[in-house]
Amino acid sequence: MDEQEGVKLSPGGLKKLGNLVILKDSIIADVIRERGGGQGQVNQLRTDYQNLKVGELANLASLGDADAETAIKILKQAKKKYEKYGRK
Repeated sequence: MDEQEGVKLSPGGLKKLGNLVILKDSIIADVIRERGGGQGQVNQLRTDYQNLKVGELANLASLGDADAETAIKILKQAKKKYEKYGRK
């Protein structure tokens, strides 16, 4: 499978995701929940961003979109919370 299938990440988008690049084609709200985040975290996302793919949001964040930047931060925080409670 070609690594660039699905969402094409810009260099900046790739940098925003870092080691989460494998999630680029997943819907952000689903991934936040899968990583241990709650509906409250999903609700912090802009409504029209909740069904976007992680890679699309990373590309927007790299262009200076503050709401997309927040979405990526929430995604990263969901894992920290998940690991904190020992559910790796």
